[in-house]
Amino acid sequence: MRTTAEIRRAHNIPIPHNKDSVYKPIERKPRKFNPLEIPAKLQHLLPFKSKPKDTLTPKQEKPPIEKRVPVVMDPVERRKHAALQQLMLLKHEKVMKKRVKEEKKKKAHEAEKAKTELLTKKRQREERRERYREEDKRQKRARR
Repeated sequence: MRTTAEIRRAHNIPIPHNKDSVYKPIERKPRKFNPLEIPAKLQHLLPFKSKPKDTLTPKQEKPPIEKRVPVVMDPVERRKHAALQQLMLLKHEKVMKKRVKEEKKKKAHEAEKAKTELLTKKRQREERRERYREEDKRQKRARR
């Protein structure tokens, strides 16, 4: 028996070459990371040395009031704008009512939970006291 390599050498047959098996350089586009944003509440608590410095990216200033162009609306546009504002006001009121209702419900649930927890603690305390009394009685009998 001869190996495949020996037979190839004897008959002068080259090793088969698969183009897919050749290593190719990996081409990756450079990754762009979003800038790190630290919440304002957390920034306030940080020591000065650790606070982010905004010197690299200055904030854009709003144009002064005199340079702004006043917007004059037609009566039709004014009515549409007023209607949209009323709809947004209604939506905001609904959301606020829902939030208040949920807070009340949450407070009631927490109060009920605290009440049941208090009862449970009292019951467990009484059971423990009773168990300790029984153990104490058994120990006193065993000493006699």
